[in-house]
Amino acid sequence: MTLKEQLMEDMKNAMRAHEALKLDVVRMIRSEIKNFEIDNGEADDEKVQKIIKTMLKQQKDALLDFEKAARQDLVDETNAKIAVFTAYLPTELSDAELEQVVAEVLANATVKDFGPLMGQVMKKVGNRADGGRVTAFLKKALT
Repeated sequence: MTLKEQLMEDMKNAMRAHEALKLDVVRMIRSEIKNFEIDNGEADDEKVQKIIKTMLKQQKDALLDFEKAARQDLVDETNAKIAVFTAYLPTELSDAELEQVVAEVLANATVKDFGPLMGQVMKKVGNRADGGRVTAFLKKALT
């Protein structure tokens, strides 16, 4: 079952179970996928995951703002949304796994330039690690 099919099934199940928050999140995801497909054509699972990851990042940014404003009601709601978003993404690499990937790329690299190395690491980890984490690990390894 593709990720888009899974989202459709989850939307139906959320409607049946009257899970308003999950239904809202799934509808937001499906809407973003539809907008992407209008502009770029059919979206495969990898592109759908990229869309979800972008939406997750937006929610995490909003969460920081809500915490600064001491809006616990919005913090709780955003945390619940984040949980729904993460259910559709592959599990993140652990710190040890990410260190290993960075070490492999550095061992095979002829030039120790940050930009190309970052691209190689991101290509290897795909959607399984946040760019910020990769940047931190790569900078640490280069120093």
